[in-house]
Amino acid sequence: MCNQSRRFAFLLTVTLLTPGLAAAQKLDKDDKKWLDEVRPILLQDEEKTYKALKEKADRLEFQKIFWARRDTDLATPENEFQAEYLKARAAADMKFRISAQVGSNTDCGRTFILLGKPDEVQEDSTGAPGLLAPQTWTYNERPGIKGKAVIAFDADCRAPGGFSAQLERLAAAKVLHPNIDYRTGKDGRLVKLVDLLPRDTAARALFKQPRQDFATAVQPGYLKVADGSTALVGLLQGDASGLTVADSGGTKTVNVSVAASVDSADGQEAGWTEQTTNAPVGTDGKFLAAFKLVLKPGKYTLRAGAVEVKGSKASLASMPIEVPDFSQVQTAADGTTQPLVTGTVLVLRKIEDLSPGAAEDPADPFAAFRLTTARLIPVFASQLRRTDSVSFFFQLYDFQVDPATSKASGTARLRLLREGKGQITTSADSAIDTPIFGTEIGPIPLEKLEPGKYTARLEATDKLSKRSITQDASFEVLP
Repeated sequence: MCNQSRRFAFLLTVTLLTPGLAAAQKLDKDDKKWLDEVRPILLQDEEKTYKALKEKADRLEFQKIFWARRDTDLATPENEFQAEYLKARAAADMKFRISAQVGSNTDCGRTFILLGKPDEVQEDSTGAPGLLAPQTWTYNERPGIKGKAVIAFDADCRAPGGFSAQLERLAAAKVLHPNIDYRTGKDGRLVKLVDLLPRDTAARALFKQPRQDFATAVQPGYLKVADGSTALVGLLQGDASGLTVADSGGTKTVNVSVAASVDSADGQEAGWTEQTTNAPVGTDGKFLAAFKLVLKPGKYTLRAGAVEVKGSKASLASMPIEVPDFSQVQTAADGTTQPLVTGTVLVLRKIEDLSPGAAEDPADPFAAFRLTTARLIPVFASQLRRTDSVSFFFQLYDFQVDPATSKASGTARLRLLREGKGQITTSADSAIDTPIFGTEIGPIPLEKLEPGKYTARLEATDKLSKRSITQDASFEVLP
């Protein structure tokens, strides 16, 4: 196997655009008061974005978006989460006030707000009279906590060092609609909440009344984004033979609105996206476009489709998916992290380098596959031919770091196997010394491969934690 590779030490980008700090106005009394009121659930990136906004009107719009991101039911006029939060914060202020510190901003108070009342509380009888006694709280199976969590608080309601990172991750889990984000428009102003919510478009109508005017197929993939969430990076392939195909500079395209929606197990829409693009049409007569959704881990039904912009044809495909958990939440009972994890092994046509800070093109059919300084050009893995060349891209997360060197120690390699015949070839080991590692292996010409089904198998080992992982990507080479 050709082992030409490029190393990527960064994660998938998200749509959050932070305005320049130097241009931000000074926060007024009401701005600061609002920050204090939401601090128990406010994420660090959200606070930076809020403080960086230039206009008062944008900060007020930010507050609307902040609550909408956490709303348990966007269809109702009341924000149920906001109402419950205000009750929990008031209770925490009464229970855990320490000297001049507001109770909801103590570790006890914030834990109470994020996880609720503990299942068990044990008090240290040696505490000083008149002061809060040190306490140990026990939680059994709460959202964001796996197994039993045991948290020890001192007399000042402080948890052990490092617990603040745990609280940040629990606060992030309260964001139910990560696709409602704090993006800025071309004018540099914050996009309003009303423009972030779903509209009655032809693509949205397709979800209500599904059609199959042409053949479509969906291919999901998963990568970790910078805040620890999981991004569904999907491909929609459609038959362009009955659509209006344009030819520009030798490249054939179809002008379509590509939309995707995911429903949770209870039938609630957990995320959506829509983009109008000129999707490239391959030599096989099929068009390809990408979409991206940031989702919470869990099982969903994915629906993705395309509507011809200047035509009458539309088609929708549906499939069950399970979004993996890429978070690093610790269980306080033993202090261990989750096992070494990896995103999907992606099959690519190529990787294009981008200049740092290069503007995103909202009409780019593969914008969903953009990294910090690179854009991945994917292929539909089941539709490869012997005339193609492909690369494989993967990211690995949560390698253990040696405190003495501040470096990780691991290896990764990719094996190519043919169905029923075992290994065809393998790459050399890639050395890993960072907690997050990503690389491209390829390009690999397929002309020497016989038609058939293949597996690209990633094998990685964390030498410090003695953990190993494998991840497969299946593809088919057609004659």
